[in-house]
Amino acid sequence: MDFRYYDIPTDRKLRVLESVIRLYTEQAEPVSSAAVSRALQRRWSSATVRNVFMELEELGWLTQPHRSAGRVPTDLGYRVFVEQIVTRGCMANPMDQVLEAELDPGRQSLIELIDQATVLLSRISHALGLSVLVFSPENELGDNRIQIAGVDQLLGQPEFDDPGRLKVLVRLLDDSGPIGGYLGDIAGDPGEVTLQIGEENTLSGFKNFTLVTTRIYRSEEKALVGILGPVRMEYPLVLGAMSSLVRLLHTEDTDPTDSWS
Repeated sequence: MDFRYYDIPTDRKLRVLESVIRLYTEQAEPVSSAAVSRALQRRWSSATVRNVFMELEELGWLTQPHRSAGRVPTDLGYRVFVEQIVTRGCMANPMDQVLEAELDPGRQSLIELIDQATVLLSRISHALGLSVLVFSPENELGDNRIQIAGVDQLLGQPEFDDPGRLKVLVRLLDDSGPIGGYLGDIAGDPGEVTLQIGEENTLSGFKNFTLVTTRIYRSEEKALVGILGPVRMEYPLVLGAMSSLVRLLHTEDTDPTDSWS
């Protein structure tokens, strides 16, 4: 399924960056100039693409892991992709229909909906769905718990052939308290989807991961939802799914100073 529901850029640098990220997301291998040229239907030759590669390396958007290898996106490259391409897209978001078909806000509590959505988002995104669930009647914190779903989805990614990344995941499963507090620290205002890419994360051990978070409030219930995955993430899909979840479930803002610890 093609989840590129964003406008394809016309600027050459952004177009090449978009192509590298898409190919790298699909293949998990450094991307050559010839592969980009083919993907762009030879709009530009391999030699021209190589020149653009050099420009993007100077900008810090791409890097070459080995001298004879192709290029891979940097954390900054992903940030540029998200802010200048994905979030500027105006095409229809297919995740709206997917979530609407699976969730029933009229019959379920917010906690039940987030439980279900966490599993669904993990399956769709092949990442780890995290949710810190808090029921807050009359502004007094009540049922605090952390649900983690999609471990098998995350372990299926080639990044977890690296023992270091696997160790971080095992530690998270053993003690989810630190990630719960961190999600609360990095989440934005209610109804806002926020993103921490790779080195942008300050939590120990999470420099090789991306975290997408949102706060969802409805009546006296609130939930903090996160998706954790490798930096090589399908950003249009994940951000689209989280935005759809907010549109479907978020109904009101409450005091942004509420505690999430």
